[in-house]
Amino acid sequence: LLKSLLQKAREKIQFRKRAKLEKIMAKAREQGRITNDEAQKLLRVSDATATRYLRELVKQGRLRKVGEKRGARYEPAQ
Repeated sequence: LLKSLLQKAREKIQFRKRAKLEKIMAKAREQGRITNDEAQKLLRVSDATATRYLRELVKQGRLRKVGEKRGARYEPAQ
């Protein structure tokens, strides 16, 4: 019983995370790019969380990082 509850909780968390990643991708496609700041405001999350989500999308090959530090932005990978 406990295992199935934990599994359900994990699935719910993964579902929400995927939804947030899709929201970032939709915005990036719409604008042609997205910044960490924009991701933070879009999802109402902290700087660190936005960074984690953007890194995840880069790792998946769905976004590519352009620029460094404060000037960094993320563009949909073609």
